[in-house]
Amino acid sequence: MLKVLPLMKARKRGVIINVASRAGTIDYVGSFAYAVSKTALVRAVGCIQKELDAEGLGDEIQVYALHPGAVLTDMPKGSPI
Repeated sequence: MLKVLPLMKARKRGVIINVASRAGTIDYVGSFAYAVSKTALVRAVGCIQKELDAEGLGDEIQVYALHPGAVLTDMPKGSPI
């Protein structure tokens, strides 16, 4: 994200889409490392977008955190996500 932002700022346009997770917004047993990493991504996206807004680039450059639902793998078995 931080590597492409200078290029986007120079062009005054761009979109960054990060894949986060609902695990970044809820608590459940056995998810500490995963949930913390996804929460950090969600918060980073919010902070970067606020910075772009403050620089007057918020309408030209958008940063998103996509929160997809559960994917049927071994990881979510037994979790509420």
